[in-house]
Amino acid sequence: MQNKYETVIGLEIHIQLKTQSKMFCGCDNFSFNLEPNVNTCQVCMGFPGTLPVANKKAIEWTIMLGKALNGETAKIFNFERKHYFYPDLPKAYQITSSTNPPVIGGEAEIDVNGEKTKIRIHHIHLEEDAGKLIHESGTNNSLVDLNRAGTPLVELVTEPDIKSPKEAKIFVENLRTLLRYLDISDANMEQGNLRCDANISLRKIGDKGLGKKVEIKNINSFKMIEKALLYEEKRQAEMLDANEPIAQETRGWDDIKGKTLEQRGKEMAHDYRYMPEPDLPPIVPSEVFDIDNMELPELPQEKMVKFEKEYGISANDAFILISDKMLAKYFEEASVGVTEPKKVAN
Repeated sequence: MQNKYETVIGLEIHIQLKTQSKMFCGCDNFSFNLEPNVNTCQVCMGFPGTLPVANKKAIEWTIMLGKALNGETAKIFNFERKHYFYPDLPKAYQITSSTNPPVIGGEAEIDVNGEKTKIRIHHIHLEEDAGKLIHESGTNNSLVDLNRAGTPLVELVTEPDIKSPKEAKIFVENLRTLLRYLDISDANMEQGNLRCDANISLRKIGDKGLGKKVEIKNINSFKMIEKALLYEEKRQAEMLDANEPIAQETRGWDDIKGKTLEQRGKEMAHDYRYMPEPDLPPIVPSEVFDIDNMELPELPQEKMVKFEKEYGISANDAFILISDKMLAKYFEEASVGVTEPKKVAN
């Protein structure tokens, strides 16, 4: 496959923000390990006639993430209704800002085996999360838990710039580190507050067009990101070799079977019947926030450069240290007045 095809990957990464309250209501924004359906109200349960109120801090943090990734804040954006039916979405629509997002563009640099690559960001938008279904083992029953419904969810969409499963994994790992430095999300994949869907297609080397993309869902660890994409890369290459058509579809990753499984045909944007959210006015960020003077903490890449230059440690050691915010802080504090920071790093 390496001599014949090249891989094209784009990521859609969902990030739960750790604001005190949910996106459009006053419910507490903490639902992990709670009894089902105790952290809810009429708004996040979708009762008719209830009115949403946008969470100002969630909008601010979305813009902050955009600034950290060199994105452009939209002059104006609005929330809209994305219509679809699913049992964990009681309103039968999701309030989102995906077609007119608050942040456009941006980029992130990753290092793969010593080679630096820039991955462009298409946009970053803000929406409310859905609830979740709990499938009872040994039965055909699924139970609905709406504790998570309405929590602030940022979606970051990359351009199809990622060339390998390893690059995809490193990109998400670096993003997790950034989110923790900004202190806007716990970014734990195992708890579901950092989730990743991957779009992958193959094309013959030298071709400029994109092949039929397949979206992979249910990826909930960094290791699974790489494993799922490696499997799908191999599956699509074998199909192309056999002149079999690749369907544009959504597949789920089954870690036990070690394979992707067909879920459904891929929806198009028009399937969702987007319409402006009539209960929320358009938002002009510059009228609400002082964007030019919005302060960012020291970011991971800045700290890495500082560690190499000021402390004289290797790039590899610096990368390991900055990957954990608390470890980096501990190293800096322990290195005060020390003549050989390398020993502290070790």
